[in-house]
Amino acid sequence: MSTILTDRAQPLATKEIMKASFDAFLMVLLAGGTSRVFHRHDHMALREDFENLKRVFSNNVEGLIAENVVDGEAAVVQGVIALMGQSTEQLMEDFTIAACESSGIGMMGNGQKLPMPPTTCKWNRADPNTMLRVLCYRNDGAANQFLKRTFQLAKRR
Repeated sequence: MSTILTDRAQPLATKEIMKASFDAFLMVLLAGGTSRVFHRHDHMALREDFENLKRVFSNNVEGLIAENVVDGEAAVVQGVIALMGQSTEQLMEDFTIAACESSGIGMMGNGQKLPMPPTTCKWNRADPNTMLRVLCYRNDGAANQFLKRTFQLAKRR
């Protein structure tokens, strides 16, 4: 009886560990503190690091987690890493559109301020708060100017 329970519990526990590992990876990227700084080209190293983490669960010798389950859980992280590889101009444009759509104001009018998106901690590529965090951690003059102009956020060191 205990072998049957172990056989069923082990895959579930491994899947939960995988999900927690992926969430922690995102937390480090998107909520890592004020000293966190990324350059656009860093996304390649981050992608490689994540692929190595993903491989820990994909190459599971005992086959506890199906490959499609690993890929499904990894999709959110891979989307955020892809955001980090976008140009600053594209990020600013995508953020502006997503922030306007999520707030219900549609397109920006003259004198209208861009709303600060709520922090949901449900990171994903289409989330305006996720895009804003990528911009905040971007070590880039255009991103700094956009953040200062739009939200009066201080310039990065």
